[in-house]
Amino acid sequence: MYTLAEYRDNYRQALKNKDFATVHREKVRLTTAAATALLTQDAEAMQAIRACCADLSGLADYYDESGKPGDRWRTLGELMTLALASGKPLEQLRLVLPSTVSGLAMKHIKQQPGITPTELARRCEKEPSHIANELKKLEDAGLIYRLKRGKTREVYLSILGKETLDNIAPVKVAESAKTEPKKNWHFPYADKSREEILGKPSLPFVQCA
Repeated sequence: MYTLAEYRDNYRQALKNKDFATVHREKVRLTTAAATALLTQDAEAMQAIRACCADLSGLADYYDESGKPGDRWRTLGELMTLALASGKPLEQLRLVLPSTVSGLAMKHIKQQPGITPTELARRCEKEPSHIANELKKLEDAGLIYRLKRGKTREVYLSILGKETLDNIAPVKVAESAKTEPKKNWHFPYADKSREEILGKPSLPFVQCA
């Protein structure tokens, strides 16, 4: 039976070889393993998968030609980190991720308690029907509640919603602090006509450990 490391190594090699059938197969295997770990709240498995897939987003962005392939691994890493740090159920974590529409809506509700769905749709730049669907998901998960005021409905965070956002905030800050500052590639003695080229080194393919 294949191990996580073998799935990862096959995925990396398939990216380099542009063998996208294998890329898709190994991507599904890794994602399935991650989903199982998250759904069962298996902390040891989540840590192993997060470590195994830590460098895949950059490789996918560089070698894969199908849209934004690295986003899958970035989102998966966020979910693993949040699940390990907060202990919250998977569905709640997924709904409050900043990269999702529901997460963006949660941010606006926190900033303006009592905001209306119409105003949320405007701020999120989404159709009212889309926001209505997202609010239903958030309400079903116990993260928000709605109060009727005359002909309008006001939206508020529940206690659980506030706690979930509070759990995410320090994790996001900690993750950002680990990011190294972007290097300023500059070569003072280089030929000026070649400096722009020299300042943009290509991304090497990282061999498996």
